[in-house]
Amino acid sequence: MKTLCFALIPVGIILLIFSIRLVQKTFSGNIILRLPYLQRSSDFILPKHGSYSIWHEGQFFRKAPLDEFRPEITSKSTGQIIRLWPSLFRPNWNNGRKAGMELYRFSAPDGEYRLELTEGSSISAAEKSIIRVVPAKMVDLDKYFILVRESQPRFIAIIGIGLIALAGFCIIGGLVFGILADQIFTP
Repeated sequence: MKTLCFALIPVGIILLIFSIRLVQKTFSGNIILRLPYLQRSSDFILPKHGSYSIWHEGQFFRKAPLDEFRPEITSKSTGQIIRLWPSLFRPNWNNGRKAGMELYRFSAPDGEYRLELTEGSSISAAEKSIIRVVPAKMVDLDKYFILVRESQPRFIAIIGIGLIALAGFCIIGGLVFGILADQIFTP
């Protein structure tokens, strides 16, 4: 029984590697459009029907003008405005100099679209309050970009997070039950 419990550890490690890659793939798709903030609008082409996301990117630990714009995507062929959904958990990244965060997700068929930064806010009232309190400098707007990226459907990220939790349970559970197997499973 001890060996069986310890066998959960490599299973958990393999599952952890797989699930981390799955979650990474969800948030790191190809960049379709990199719009300089000061340009305010641009046309782009979506190569296939699918899930996409809108990110912002700028200098690390600087205030971004998230309360000064709201992205709007319009289909050039139909004139229909694409519904944008606020990002769940707001995934982000940084490398010490630059940082980025997912703002919105959307689903759209292939075709030609226009992204415009309209007046409004990309964040909630609570987030606005936090931004006002943070004692950081404002980002250099020449180095601030809005990105449209390929993405995976949300349910894949949720499944990946669940698998990470399951992998942690396998690793920790295998270790604990392996060590205590003689005490737990002896009649």
